[in-house]
Amino acid sequence: MHESNLWAAWTLRSHDVLVAALPDGLGLRDAAALTLIASHDGCSADWLLARIGLTQSGTVRLIDRLEGLGYLARTRAGRSVQLSLLPAGQAVLRDWNQAREAACDQALGGLTDEQRQEFGALLDLALRSTGRARLKADVTCRLCDWDACPRCPVDESVDEP
Repeated sequence: MHESNLWAAWTLRSHDVLVAALPDGLGLRDAAALTLIASHDGCSADWLLARIGLTQSGTVRLIDRLEGLGYLARTRAGRSVQLSLLPAGQAVLRDWNQAREAACDQALGGLTDEQRQEFGALLDLALRSTGRARLKADVTCRLCDWDACPRCPVDESVDEP
């Protein structure tokens, strides 16, 4: 077996399962924005754009759309604008996290519980084995349920305890 083929196939399959799990009308960047804003309440649009891979104007359009859907609010704080989720945004994010869990179960459905634990341990090791800066960690974890991860492997290196 060729590792890069396996890795690419797994990555694409995982992506396809994630996209299929998205709530109606939302894309991965929408889910990422909601996730990041929820975990960093009061963040700015500039902070968000550095983590979701859009231009400044693209980020403003995304924020406008999510605000129009009633998912987030902008609050002026001096010269900056702070972003926070509204109850409807929190609800859609809860739905997304549940759908993401179901998608994971679907993607790993062919594995036994023991194999899933082994697979999780290998993913943990692989994530901890790559160097990163805080911004890159936020980018990597942009679709994570931050509260569900007591010890983030993306924030640690293999050398750390």
